Amino acid sequence: MNRCTALLMVILLIATAGCMTQQRDGENTVSPDVTHLLPTPVPLQSTNPVVTLATPVPTPVPTLIATATMTHSPTITGEKTPAPIPESGLKARIQDAKNQLNQLKDSTRADTIISSINGGDCEIKKSRELGYLIDVNTGEMSFVKGDYGSISLTLFAQNMTRGHTYIILHTHAKDWYTCRGSGMVSLNTFSLEDLGAASEFTARGYHVQKVLAVSDKDYEVYPKIPDDWKSIDEVHDGVDRIERRMEVKFSTYDPNLKMTFYDVDSLMPLLTEELNYTYSENNVVLT
Repeated sequence: MNRCTALLMVILLIATAGCMTQQRDGENTVSPDVTHLLPTPVPLQSTNPVVTLATPVPTPVPTLIATATMTHSPTITGEKTPAPIPESGLKARIQDAKNQLNQLKDSTRADTIISSINGGDCEIKKSRELGYLIDVNTGEMSFVKGDYGSISLTLFAQNMTRGHTYIILHTHAKDWYTCRGSGMVSLNTFSLEDLGAASEFTARGYHVQKVLAVSDKDYEVYPKIPDDWKSIDEVHDGVDRIERRMEVKFSTYDPNLKMTFYDVDSLMPLLTEELNYTYSENNVVLT
């Protein structure tokens, strides 16, 4: 190899080394620029913020489970009504109540008073009504002391149980009203209000088998169809029908006392038949 050839090869080697160095420098200068063009990493939470594992949405309870639970729950019902006591025991209690009331209605327990009204022109003798309540299902007897001329239904109801059957007894004392020498004796048998009261008990959920009045006689009334007691309005409608049909008035208005008196002793057999009731005096059935 001559000197010229050797010099040429040295020049080529230097040129080749310079190109390689430039390539490395080029890679070093380009690399930082390429990294700036890459997308910035985005956190996973910011791309889907709705999903939150810390507070999971509860799964609704299937309706079938609730239905099954209700099916197994016990049904709430009223206390079972016991069977009636034997007829012989019931009759004995009725007779005992009658005897007690007959003694009490003429005693101090009746608080009998005589008072004057209208400047002394009229005098009134009146006594408190007394009563007994007999539970047909248990045989229990409750004494009740009422007001003058009436007994509040509440006094009876406080001793009653819904669904049970009862017999109600009460007194009709021999009261009288006298004005200017003319006298009017009060009712002996049932009043119209007595008949209407049984309907009120039925509406409240009690069963009234019969009602008795203890007066000069023992009066008894009950509907021929159980629980078919008529309201006080229906009772008055019955009186109106009888008066129109017979063309007879069974009521008298006293202007001094400002009260209407019904001749119930004559009216009651007709009225109980009109209302489809059974009515008796001293155990003698009249309708």
